[in-house]
Amino acid sequence: MMLKSSYKKYKSFKPPFPFANPFIATVLSKLRIHLHKKAVTEVTNNTIKEVFTCVNGIRLSVHKNLQSQSSKTLFLIPGYLSHQDTSYMQSSLVYFYNQGWNVIRINPVDHGDSLPLNKEIFNALQHTLVAECLEHYLNEEDTNALMGFSFGGNYAIRIGTLEIAKKMKKIVAICPMVDHERSIAAMQSPFFKWYYKRKWQKSFKYKEDRWSDYDFSQIYKIKDFKAMTAKLLPEILPEFTNVDDYFLAYKITNEVVDKLLAKTTIIAAEDDEVVPASTFQHLNENDQLKILFTRYGGHNGFIENYRFEDFSIKIAFQEISS
Repeated sequence: MMLKSSYKKYKSFKPPFPFANPFIATVLSKLRIHLHKKAVTEVTNNTIKEVFTCVNGIRLSVHKNLQSQSSKTLFLIPGYLSHQDTSYMQSSLVYFYNQGWNVIRINPVDHGDSLPLNKEIFNALQHTLVAECLEHYLNEEDTNALMGFSFGGNYAIRIGTLEIAKKMKKIVAICPMVDHERSIAAMQSPFFKWYYKRKWQKSFKYKEDRWSDYDFSQIYKIKDFKAMTAKLLPEILPEFTNVDDYFLAYKITNEVVDKLLAKTTIIAAEDDEVVPASTFQHLNENDQLKILFTRYGGHNGFIENYRFEDFSIKIAFQEISS
């Protein structure tokens, strides 16, 4: 495999103290929101916010940042129950926009300001709704690319197997959740277990307050994520009677990557504590899929220096631009 200069630089790059620690890199990367506020504001001042209604009535929020003249558009999907303004989404927006790209950020169901738009609850099989939204905003005459992070990376890869992927120059998934069940089992940090469970429970609480016929009181009592999912399945996806079948339905397997219709790059860190590198071992690269590991980075951290620049975005930019 011919290595591009960006990946050659960052493959074994060791960030300065203390950012080589994956936990610190992951957690402190959230500070980019504050440190880069001026640069972000200069771009987001021209944000156009819209609501896209899918054929089935479910609504997604869309944040567009368009150039006066550009024929290049990047679509971004945030991670699990995250949103358009999380740190890696802002880093991507600013970097690509300043390189002349239009950037369109899409919030799936229950993500960010999509949360109040639907009674329906987020599930892992709603990637087709995001694909429908992409189809609406995509200009076939433009150069189009798609990038997703963490669970959004899982969405991006599976969108890559749909017909719309033929209209994409490149798909990039950064720290994608490829095997949710295995990631949950391998996750050692009590903090991350608490963090993701808390995000999910907060969305339940919001739904309860807004729609009185919801009652998640039994869900709150369950500590195990898999058991929570199993308890919730009859509510969100009654066609799944077995939680293992549900997890398998969105696992990224070789059968999935063999169906990719667009060139796809996975960028992942060997020290990621949320999506361990071991969860990628079953995947085989092919003509459509390339997997790039960096030695350091944590989970969507990738802090390059004390300016908190994100080196995964630089790798992604070169992958998409080449």
